[in-house]
Amino acid sequence: MTLPLGFCLGTFGVSYVELRNAARLLDALGFDSVWLWDHYVSWNDPHEPVIEGLTAVAALAEATQRIRLGPLVANNLNRHPGRLAKIAATLQEIAQGRFELGIGGGGWKPEQEAFGIDQGTLDERTERVEEALQVVRLLWSGEPVTFHGRYYRLTGAIVSPPPHPLPSLIVGARGTRLCRIAGRFADGLNVQWRDRSRLDEQIAALDEGLADAGRTRHGFDLSVHADWRDLHPDPVAALDRWQALGFTRAIIYVAAPFPDNDFQRLAQMLHLTR
Repeated sequence: MTLPLGFCLGTFGVSYVELRNAARLLDALGFDSVWLWDHYVSWNDPHEPVIEGLTAVAALAEATQRIRLGPLVANNLNRHPGRLAKIAATLQEIAQGRFELGIGGGGWKPEQEAFGIDQGTLDERTERVEEALQVVRLLWSGEPVTFHGRYYRLTGAIVSPPPHPLPSLIVGARGTRLCRIAGRFADGLNVQWRDRSRLDEQIAALDEGLADAGRTRHGFDLSVHADWRDLHPDPVAALDRWQALGFTRAIIYVAAPFPDNDFQRLAQMLHLTR
């Protein structure tokens, strides 16, 4: 069985119409998922147009029918996790069960500082994600939540209606500490192929976190985030290699202008086209 394949569509230098057209094509071709960044400012040029990710995910949920979608990843510093839990619940309703919540610690300092967001240290960002995962999961119960952590405090907070079905919580991580946290509190882990020299230690940390929670990798989503060029020249061989390494899904980053003809050829090669 071919590894499920999704695409992260770049949100820099692109219009919503271009994103919508690409997502609709990928949906029609039978690909697994569409993901968007969560950035406010382009690192290429601050004047370059940037589409806000979660707003666009809502629109794409309405514009598509089958494909799964979400942010890869939502920057935990950009929103209080209580607010993110509520946003995600509404996105799940719009998507009719196809939404997944990718979440990460952030870390691009110029963007955060420009908007007055204190990103803190790497350890603090990691600890924030650990608390945020717990807050989101608790709020998705639909019951009042009281949570007193180091970074977040809730008293009788509620998300109503809760999302149904519960979205998958996917952690985007590079460091081993966050990989272990994903194993303890999330449904999936997304790691970058450019960090493949660290893959063994990332997987070991994930397995430790899963063991801490009394779980195994059975049913856990371990996805690889790679670039378009990493899929070529032989996409089937690349997917087979990632599957042999234990990945359950591949997500390929693609920048605008999106390669519609290549998407179509790839779907035919993978026998996805209906």
